[in-house]
Amino acid sequence: VILTYGLRWLIIFIGFEAFLHLCHVVAIKNANIWDNFTPLQIFTIGFYNLKVIWLKLLIIWRFFRFWSLVDGVECVENMTRCMSHQNSCQGFWKNWHVSFNQWIIRYIYIPLGGSKTIMWNMWIIFTFVAVWHDRSLSLLAWGWLICLFMLPELIAGKTSEKLKLNALPYYKHLKAIGYGFNIYFMIVANLVGYAVGVEGMKIMISKLSGWDGLLVVCSLFGVFVAKCHLDFYWDEKYGVTNDK
Repeated sequence: VILTYGLRWLIIFIGFEAFLHLCHVVAIKNANIWDNFTPLQIFTIGFYNLKVIWLKLLIIWRFFRFWSLVDGVECVENMTRCMSHQNSCQGFWKNWHVSFNQWIIRYIYIPLGGSKTIMWNMWIIFTFVAVWHDRSLSLLAWGWLICLFMLPELIAGKTSEKLKLNALPYYKHLKAIGYGFNIYFMIVANLVGYAVGVEGMKIMISKLSGWDGLLVVCSLFGVFVAKCHLDFYWDEKYGVTNDK
């Protein structure tokens, strides 16, 4: 099992190296050369930058976890679910840097009231997380955008539970549409914090504001909704919930 874990890490590492050599998205992002790109190219570059962040953290954390397992120490798996297999904002953060998430839950989230006060305590939590990473406007904007975008999901979840919407025959389609918006929200927030920053996001929005940009946004939304249905099928087949 440990050897398999190490081989999987090696495959991911080699794949990441190949990706960086073939796709120069980080250099494009750092140089801020967006002017001549189409809306779809801009969106793709931004999304690939998020993938780079996810992959490099996955490689670092799994490398050290592998050697911990070799030494007989069972430590927390920090990345438990692929970034592209996430639809829920809450589920996304439960599976990103799990050890840090558990620390926040134990020492900040629960003392502030837990799920009973999540509508306001999440603003304190994500402000803390943003400052913990770095004191910058982009990261503060990232933390507050995460909270702002998480509100519709929380409200929809409580409304669905209260009205028992999950009994409706078309509930799965409603959930897929809601998760489609969630994916957009998460991409925007993380692009601001970790890829293009506030100024870069303004450029991206201006590029996506025309008819070509609107076509890209609507087309990708359809892709996201279809992707959510595929995720539902996968989770039902293998007995996995969306929050894991």
